[in-house]
Amino acid sequence: MLRRLGLPTLVVLLALAPAADAAKKKTVKLAPKGATTLALSDGAAAALTSLGIAAAPLKPARAGDAGLAFPITAGKLDSKTYAGQIKHVGGISLTRGATRVELRNFIINVDKAPDLTARVGDARVSILDLDLSGAKISASGRKLTIAGVRATLTKGAADALNAAFETHAFKQGLELGTATVSGRAAKRR
Repeated sequence: MLRRLGLPTLVVLLALAPAADAAKKKTVKLAPKGATTLALSDGAAAALTSLGIAAAPLKPARAGDAGLAFPITAGKLDSKTYAGQIKHVGGISLTRGATRVELRNFIINVDKAPDLTARVGDARVSILDLDLSGAKISASGRKLTIAGVRATLTKGAADALNAAFETHAFKQGLELGTATVSGRAAKRR
């Protein structure tokens, strides 16, 4: 089944979800399989290169032809709206000279303001805003794919990267690329 949800539709569904009878709410638990892949936009890749910043995956994340893949460790999503959380392991490092910024253990939050948070040092911070208006969601058996999620830099992340790398190049809303979540529902016991 392939569905296309615009952001206004998703927001309405998420707003109505708490009003639904909790007994009727079904949760899809994700198995520790699959990955979220971020395909960097040409503009983001060119910007990092022009600044002399190297991006590299932190294990067990990996780089491939489709982009940077971050393994899914767990998740819980509403079976109708797909609101919830998806947890990952691994991350990405951004390095220039002696400056290294590590972003680890991503969590995708699908709620009224979808975002991706990362562990940076001892803090968890929102680094990407996620635009689901062009997302295509497909579910077949236990497999779930959410493709075409536009990922843009948050203001906090832009400010932190500008400070770390002594630049003004990072701006809120800078499109980093497109994310695809490929997960599998856990077997029911």
